[in-house]
Amino acid sequence: MNNAKTVTANELATILKSITKSTVCNITYTVDESQSKTVAKIKQLQKQVTITHVYLNHKYANKVNNLNGTTDFVAKSLEDYGKFRISSTLIGAIKSGNVMIDGKVLNSESIKDIKYFHLGNGITKEEAIAKGLFTPAYFKPKTTMGRGTVSAENDFSIINTSLSKIDSITIAKQVYKVV
Repeated sequence: MNNAKTVTANELATILKSITKSTVCNITYTVDESQSKTVAKIKQLQKQVTITHVYLNHKYANKVNNLNGTTDFVAKSLEDYGKFRISSTLIGAIKSGNVMIDGKVLNSESIKDIKYFHLGNGITKEEAIAKGLFTPAYFKPKTTMGRGTVSAENDFSIINTSLSKIDSITIAKQVYKVV
């Protein structure tokens, strides 16, 4: 990261708010694994995720309809999920006020690298499964986007990660390291 600029989460928010056209970025973030077991109110697994080809300024309903070749799909409101829109690239959490990136990831196009950690030490997914660190929900079959209407080969993910959890992000060949 020789050309990396160091920014705060607030500075990153300003950068992301200024993006008004479809933009591709690469992102690395570290979060608690939402589907890991909790002991004494502490998630037992954390993960560092690196994803290439995260799309900004792509509306969820439009993406589902474009992939399905229809105009029938209507998305639920962000408020139904406890969130609100800040800009075309940012959303906020109603309860906590956390500011999050709003990105879409085409599963067929992106490369995801996930590293797991347990008690601060690296652990493979297989080791985490063997130690029983995932909740039963982790093993349930996943439905595709659009409440199951998008085909498996066209499926995509939504990234709503708090800006404070982002380690680095590359936008238009500029690397930003978030501190």
